[in-house]
Amino acid sequence: MSDLRSYEILVLEHEAMLFSYLLALVRDRHMAEDLVQETFLQAYRKLSTLEKSSSFAAWVRSIGRNLAFNTMKRRKREVPTDPETLQGMEDVFGALDDAGLGDTWGERSRAVGRCFKQLPESMRRTCMLHYMEGYPVKVVAEKLTVSLASVLKRLERGRKAVRRCVERRLGLETL
Repeated sequence: MSDLRSYEILVLEHEAMLFSYLLALVRDRHMAEDLVQETFLQAYRKLSTLEKSSSFAAWVRSIGRNLAFNTMKRRKREVPTDPETLQGMEDVFGALDDAGLGDTWGERSRAVGRCFKQLPESMRRTCMLHYMEGYPVKVVAEKLTVSLASVLKRLERGRKAVRRCVERRLGLETL
């Protein structure tokens, strides 16, 4: 199989994941679509620097993340993602990286959604405000009238609970 054909297969397998990831970062559908294309173009050019093909998903996300931040900076748009949010996204996306476990990105995404819905209401609301609506943790604390420490703990526990649930649903527990 040619290198170009192999790369085409990698793109097809990871395109939906990368789009979801970049959309969560930039919160602009058109920008995310453009970034996906640019990311795969840059990844193809840098393919020789990829040390292990098994780490392709994380590698392509890092290229996309850097492009997103550079694009946002050039357009003088605030990057709406703080380090805790990035880590939470990496936790969830990292749990889904293993090829063959959960046949499609859609199946994996549905597993995350089902697991998120199982969180206790206070944890789910906290995660929703921070991860999906983009509020900084301090604002989340104010909106929920709880301490900053409580918000941080709920976010940490929420990430862990969703990760464990997804691992169970997709058979990743033994990894």
